[in-house]
Amino acid sequence: MDDLTQLIELAEKLADVSGEIIRQYFRQPRIEAETKAGAISSIVTIADKEAENAMVEILLKEAPNDGIFREEGENISSQNGRYWVLDPIDGTASFVRGIPIFGTLIGLVNLEKNEPLIGVINQPILQERWIGVKGKSTLFDRRSLVNPYARDRDSKLTEACLISTTPFMFITNRQKAIAKSLQKVCKRTAFGGDCYNYAALASGWSSMPIVVLESDMNYYDFCALIPIIEGVGGIITDWSGNKLNHQSTEVLAASNYSLWKQTIEVIRNVRQ
Repeated sequence: MDDLTQLIELAEKLADVSGEIIRQYFRQPRIEAETKAGAISSIVTIADKEAENAMVEILLKEAPNDGIFREEGENISSQNGRYWVLDPIDGTASFVRGIPIFGTLIGLVNLEKNEPLIGVINQPILQERWIGVKGKSTLFDRRSLVNPYARDRDSKLTEACLISTTPFMFITNRQKAIAKSLQKVCKRTAFGGDCYNYAALASGWSSMPIVVLESDMNYYDFCALIPIIEGVGGIITDWSGNKLNHQSTEVLAASNYSLWKQTIEVIRNVRQ
C-alpha cells in the first residue's frame, strides 16, 4: 500500500474503528482505568487499550510492511521506513470525566527522512475530524480549513493566548522558568485541552492567536499534529526552533511565524 489516497483511506478507517470503541465507553461509570507507573497524571482505560488494539489489528493486516509506534502496547518495527504513530485517546483525563475535549491521534511518518506524511485528529463524540497531509491544506470534516491568523506579520505575543495541557508538564527548572516567562508576556494563559489545543489553533476558533507550549511529550502525542498545523500555515517545532522528531519532548506551536519567532526569542533569553 503506497498510494497516498489509499493511505489516507486507511487512516480514516483506523479513526472510524477506534471511534466506535471509544463511544461505547464514554460516560460509562466505573470503567476499568489505572494511572501509569511513574506518571503523575497519565491515565489509561480499557477504552484506550481496546481502541489501540483494534487499529493495530487492521494495520497488521492491511499494511504489514509498515511499523507502528503505539502508546499502550509494544512497538512494531518497519520494513519500509514508514511508521504509523497511534495515540488512541489523547486527553484520557477528560475522557474519564465525560468531557469531549480529547481525540484519537493517527500519524503516518517516513521515519528515515523524518517526514510526517499524514496526521489525523478524530473526536469520536462530537464527530469532528481533522486531516493533514504533507504539502496540502488541512481538512476539517472534509472542508479546507482557513487559519485567520496565519498571514499576520504584526502579531504581538502580548496579544496571544498561551496554552499548555497542564503546569505539571514543566519538570526541569529551565522548563519552569521558560513557562513562567511566557505566562508573563502573553495576554492570556490557559491550561487543559491536550490535542484539542492544536485543533483549535488550526481551526482559528479562538478570539486571539494561540501559542501552545508543552513538554514531557512523547512522539505519539504530537506526530499526527505536525501536518495538521503546517497545513494551515501554522508553525510547530521544538523549543529550540528545530524540526520535531521521534526523540523530541518539547513542543512549540503558534498560529503564525511572527508569534513563533517572538516566542523563540523569549525562550532563548531565559537565564538558567
